[in-house]
Amino acid sequence: MNNRVDLVEKITPWRESWKVHVKVVKLWYHKNPALDPSQNLLHMVLMDEKLHKIQATIRDKLIPNFAVSLTEGEVYLMTHFTVVPNTGLNRAVKHRFRLLFQYKTSVVSVVSIRIPHSGLCFTSIDEIDQRTKDDDFLIDFVGIITGVRKERDVASYGKMIKAVVLEVFSDGKKVQCNVFGNACDLLEYDNLQKYPRSLLIVLESFKIKAIEGGVMLQNVMNVSRLFINPDIPESVEFLSRFSVASYGFSRLVTNELGYLVSKVDGDFFNPKEISNIQDLCADNGIWDSGKDSPWWVCCFVCSA
Repeated sequence: MNNRVDLVEKITPWRESWKVHVKVVKLWYHKNPALDPSQNLLHMVLMDEKLHKIQATIRDKLIPNFAVSLTEGEVYLMTHFTVVPNTGLNRAVKHRFRLLFQYKTSVVSVVSIRIPHSGLCFTSIDEIDQRTKDDDFLIDFVGIITGVRKERDVASYGKMIKAVVLEVFSDGKKVQCNVFGNACDLLEYDNLQKYPRSLLIVLESFKIKAIEGGVMLQNVMNVSRLFINPDIPESVEFLSRFSVASYGFSRLVTNELGYLVSKVDGDFFNPKEISNIQDLCADNGIWDSGKDSPWWVCCFVCSA
């Protein structure tokens, strides 16, 4: 019996048999209202003990075969899958390839192996600022919320969805983050004002969008997640490295315009410095990237 386990970073299409020990660090369903229901997909990000990651996809007909066996955070021995190029406008990992589950794919729970790392890999605000065009790879980001502004609901496939603009502070700089859909529920004013101190936010799998004069972050519907003050080692590391206490952040309070704002070094941020959702979508609105990949993202583009 061959007990050899392969490293995720070594996976290519040029070999038929692969065997990996991996942790499911992220799992989400793709249900695009613009597509036939038979096109539904189940996506995962898998990570091995070396912290290398790869995306895996289960097509609609096979989802019932595997969904009950897969739990986010658990470790599995996986074998027998097809390896294909990792393409698309919004990729969760930078591996060149991704895995497609087949009828013969085997998934066995492994309790003897632990992979404690969360799988988050934070991009610095300096790296984000250096981008001059939309990035096809989704990123993780961590910072302190210094501004929250509710926008008017926007239309998406005949439905109205919520929209919130965040300002997030990290390493001495600020970045705008647009959030759409159900993720906005976590950003209700009443909820955020319950916290007596400044709020740390983790943005998982967000899109870098180029806008006139800079860049912003934006969630991808059904894929991106955000966490407020998560109890994870990465949060502690950020707070320790960043020396948050030295900046004198205040709790979020309502300003004269009705937005939530926080002071940084005694100064309120200027809400006029961040773009307005309605202005951003006036020319190009919401577009569907499903033509090029099985993902869907709200994209707001500034006119030249």
